[in-house]
Amino acid sequence: MPRLAFATSFRSTVLTIALVLAPAAATMAGEDLPRSPTAEVAERVRSRRERDAESRWNDRTFRPTVLVRRGTSQGTGTIIASLEGETLVATAGHVIRGDGPIQVELHRYNLGLEKTPATPGKWPRRLEAEQAAIDPSADVAILRIRSRVALPYVARIVQPEEEPAADVQVTSLGIDLGTKLGSWDSRLVDVLWFELNDSRAERPFLVTARIPEHGRSGGGLFDRDGRLVGVCVGHAEVVKGRRMGIFSSAENLLELLHGPELSSIMSRSEARLARMTRRSEVLARRSRRPPLPAVTATEAPITSDAAPSPRSVPEPEPAVSDRP
Repeated sequence: MPRLAFATSFRSTVLTIALVLAPAAATMAGEDLPRSPTAEVAERVRSRRERDAESRWNDRTFRPTVLVRRGTSQGTGTIIASLEGETLVATAGHVIRGDGPIQVELHRYNLGLEKTPATPGKWPRRLEAEQAAIDPSADVAILRIRSRVALPYVARIVQPEEEPAADVQVTSLGIDLGTKLGSWDSRLVDVLWFELNDSRAERPFLVTARIPEHGRSGGGLFDRDGRLVGVCVGHAEVVKGRRMGIFSSAENLLELLHGPELSSIMSRSEARLARMTRRSEVLARRSRRPPLPAVTATEAPITSDAAPSPRSVPEPEPAVSDRP
């Protein structure tokens, strides 16, 4: 299928999206990060560098992924900034379309505590959130949490000049059916501009070959470097007889964050993350240093009948006189 003809055919058209919300009664099961069936075998043969790379990927993708609830539905969100008393979460606009309080559900993996046997308090923890910004035409929203300490794991939004091109691999994350955190890889088919559900305003959207499950609405789409490139909004019949995944682009998110208050939160959060990254790199380098060699003393033994002699200082030679 020629990509250019495909893109041109959808310019200035209205595309009806099938939403992928989960029922509000669903409960997320388990708090471990997803692992493949052969993960234990692979763990023994992988190098430390590979394990470190996977850990960084999890920190930028899985750990910032949260559950978002409102009214009779729930979806997924991604933490994109966090400071003391200020946390921002990106999600799909239709996830918070209902009535009632907005809640963001934190699990132990969001704090890196999933392997801690006795974490105090009740889990998961539901935090009250408010709508900070929304763009119905792009179907994206920013949520704001005010009553929480700074969270340790935050996703990075890709910058416009670094957005992915067609045919690259991307990874979608979400809480499928509201019960299971998971991910899948797919090919990015194209980046298209169209009107979403008769919104009367064009926005850029990413189209993936694979369609998302219910409950993945609002979940992040990430590139190979773990940067957030899109937000899941549903799937549509882009080509007759074939449905594809639809993700609102990172460009739409950045437009929402242009206001002075939200942009200030983003800037301060990015500075905090940079400091944390530098500190982690220093600690990692220290942990990889080889142990210092044992030092062997070189003093001479002291016997009972011989005392150490003080260092002798040569006496000055007598002066030589020229007189007879």
